[in-house]
Amino acid sequence: MSPAPTAAFRASAGRRVVGLTWAFLCAAGAALILYDFSGLVRVFPGSALLAAALLLLTVAVGVGILEQARPIRPPSRPWAWSAVAWGGTAATGSAIVANTGLQGVWFKTTGIDFGSRWGAALTAPLNEELLKVSGVLLIALGSRRLVRGPLDGFFLGAFTGLGFQVVENWTFAMNSVVIAGGIDEGAAVGQSFTTRVVLTGVGSHWAMTAVAGTGVGILLAHRSPPAPRRHLAALLCLLTAMGMHWFFDSPYLGSVAGIAGKAVLNLLVALGFYLTLRRGVRDRARAYLLSPETTLSPDLLTRGSRRRALRGVPPAQRADAEARAALYLDEVEEHAAVRPPRPAAVSRAARSPHS
Repeated sequence: MSPAPTAAFRASAGRRVVGLTWAFLCAAGAALILYDFSGLVRVFPGSALLAAALLLLTVAVGVGILEQARPIRPPSRPWAWSAVAWGGTAATGSAIVANTGLQGVWFKTTGIDFGSRWGAALTAPLNEELLKVSGVLLIALGSRRLVRGPLDGFFLGAFTGLGFQVVENWTFAMNSVVIAGGIDEGAAVGQSFTTRVVLTGVGSHWAMTAVAGTGVGILLAHRSPPAPRRHLAALLCLLTAMGMHWFFDSPYLGSVAGIAGKAVLNLLVALGFYLTLRRGVRDRARAYLLSPETTLSPDLLTRGSRRRALRGVPPAQRADAEARAALYLDEVEEHAAVRPPRPAAVSRAARSPHS
């Protein structure tokens, strides 16, 4: 077997292993959630359905917003929904077990009062961020062609965090019904939805994991800076996400206004990452399309310019034109994902005996 088919076979086998691992861990996480909440669902089936309906609406809106926010073109839908599924099953189910265990450690070692105040802030950032970002890394490794740089990691993390956020909100809604004594179940679910979606949803798990996912995109960038810099940048992104989570769950600013303020702060951090990465991608895409390196049209840069260009194509040829544009966009996104290495760095790498 020649080297090229051998490499393709290994890559295909690797993707199958990643896919099977993803499926197994998602199924295991879903089973853990079902085991933990099946009793509540049997006792309060109406509340479970109401909470699920509200949160399915939330995830649909969230996915739609994130798809449109990605520059140049929306991400692959199977790719996006695989991240949502990981966050909502594997990460959430594992977090239920891990959080219970670690919070028990805090209560035993630091006392009831300290554990009650700080248990969530010391537990969730560690367990939940690592569980979510491990899924981002797993999916990224199985879809290397689609994770070209930090912005792709940002969106993969955002979809993963959104899935976690929605299913966690469902578990909180079910617990709120129990806390209310099973009286006026609809009001309990509605209050939980208002608090965790309307009040804090703008800066919850999607924002934290988007920041952590940026690190995965940096780590796996196709045309990337030297490895030590990638590792440090990825670690800083993960630590930033953990810090966002820690502050959000800390007892500081415990009023309603304070909690909303913490969510807005997380939103601003995530927006800062997004706008910086988006500007870089658009600038590099524009520079490539206007450069002598390519004969591709600058009309490929935005959705609007592509729609306008497509209207000028005879209807019978539009399907072929769209298919060609999709192939061209792969090329544009490859060049736009990360900055190319500086010539001096390339020269040093070429002279290095280890390159």
